[in-house]
Amino acid sequence: MPSTSAGRGATSAASTGPILIMAALPLEVRPFLRRVKAKARRDLGVPAWDWGAGGAVVALSGMGAAAARRAGEILVGRCRPGLLVSVGFGGALTPGLAAGDLVLGETFWHYRPGTGELQPGPQPAPPRPLPFLCGALKQAGLTAVAGSIVTTSRIIHKGRQGGPLAGLPRPVLDLETGVLAELAAAQDLAFLSLRAITDGPGEEIPEFLHTAGDPGASPGVGAALRWVAADFRRIWDLLFLWRRSRAAARQLAGALTVLCPLLLAARRQPECQPGQEG
Repeated sequence: MPSTSAGRGATSAASTGPILIMAALPLEVRPFLRRVKAKARRDLGVPAWDWGAGGAVVALSGMGAAAARRAGEILVGRCRPGLLVSVGFGGALTPGLAAGDLVLGETFWHYRPGTGELQPGPQPAPPRPLPFLCGALKQAGLTAVAGSIVTTSRIIHKGRQGGPLAGLPRPVLDLETGVLAELAAAQDLAFLSLRAITDGPGEEIPEFLHTAGDPGASPGVGAALRWVAADFRRIWDLLFLWRRSRAAARQLAGALTVLCPLLLAARRQPECQPGQEG
C-alpha cells in the first residue's frame, strides 16, 4: 500500500497561484459554473471558465487518461496553478458507498483490466488535511469520505474485472485522476481529487460507454442510439444513468461551493493571466 498524504497539510505550492479545477465532461461542472456565474475564457486551448475574481479556473479535458494528460500539461503551463483539483463522476466497487456520495482521494492507483495489474501511483499532498475537508462537507449536509481512486484505461465491467480492487479501502473507479496526480507530483503541486458516485456496487455502466477514453473513441449520441436499437428496453438504462449523472453533478456543485472558499483561503496570490504561456 502507498503511504497516504491525507494527514499532511498543504505543500508549499498550495499557497501560491490560482486553483485549477479539471473535469472531463461539461455535465460534471455545469451546475457549479451556473451557481458561481463563471465567465468563459477563450485563451487556454480547452473549454475553460474564470471565477472567484480570477482565483480559480475550471477547465474541461475530455474523457480518458490521454485527454486529461494533454489538457493538464497545457493548463499547468499557462495557468501556473498552486493547486490542481480533479473533479467528476466515479463508480463505487464495494459496499459502503452509494449513488450521490462524495469521495475525496486518499490514495491513487492505476489498474490495467486486461492483465489485472494494480499499481500505486504518485501520492501528492492535499491542500488541507482530508479529515478537515470531509468534516466541512458533512457540516454542509453532504455525505463525504476519503477513499482509493482507481484510474483505469477504460470503463470496466465491475463484476467481471473488479476483483483485484476489492481489497482497497473504498475503491472508486474513474478514467482521469491517476494521470493528473502524476502531473501534480511532477510539478510539486498540491492535489485534490473529488468524485461523486453515479453507479454503486453491483451496478454497471452501459456497454456502449466502455470504450470511453480510448484514443479516437467517441461514445456519443450515435453509439447510444445503436446500442438502444439492439434492444429498446435499454432506454431505461440510459435514463437511469442520465438521472444519476445529473444528481451527482449537483452534489459536485454543492461540494465545490463548500470547499473552494477553504482552498482559496490558503492561496496567497493568483498568477493565471489571459494568454500567458508556460
